[in-house]
Amino acid sequence: YTEYLDEIDKGQIENTQAPEIAINYWNLSKDATLRDVVIAVRNDEAGHRDKNHLIADDLDSV
Repeated sequence: YTEYLDEIDKGQIENTQAPEIAINYWNLSKDATLRDVVIAVRNDEAGHRDKNHLIADDLDSV
């Protein structure tokens, strides 16, 4: 996600208006952009990562 954000910031990928489905799903502002969506997805994935590590740690202790 960081590389994707870098490409948006460098203008290599157009920072278009966020799709309405993404705005609704992540509760973004109505003027959200692709960059905002990528950040929301990255944060969401980080949450999944953390939960998966907690589950794995619990399994290791069994």
